[in-house]
Amino acid sequence: MATPSTDTERSRDPRDRPLGRLALIVAVLAVAFLGARACQSSGDDLSSERAVELARAAATFTPDRTQVRLVNRGIPPRAFWAVSLYDVGPNGAPTKVEVYLVDRATGTLTRT
Repeated sequence: MATPSTDTERSRDPRDRPLGRLALIVAVLAVAFLGARACQSSGDDLSSERAVELARAAATFTPDRTQVRLVNRGIPPRAFWAVSLYDVGPNGAPTKVEVYLVDRATGTLTRT
């Protein structure tokens, strides 16, 4: 005659077992890591120093100072270096200003 099964003999869901939970966490972390690596840029983008060199070459004057900042534009966002070239007058105020956008991926230069 067959004996009825008890709660301890019943098969448990793998998520209820400690090893099953660990395997699930490891799988989720592996997927997150691979997703982050796939979304990462290739690393061969234009540097801010190179963007300043390109902007200085295109400028109509020799600037006293430069200012560089990374700007994302568009949907989906695209990274540009915004390079400001300017001269400073005797009172400390800028007298001549030119601003260039340099595409970080291609190096395309646009005067704004």
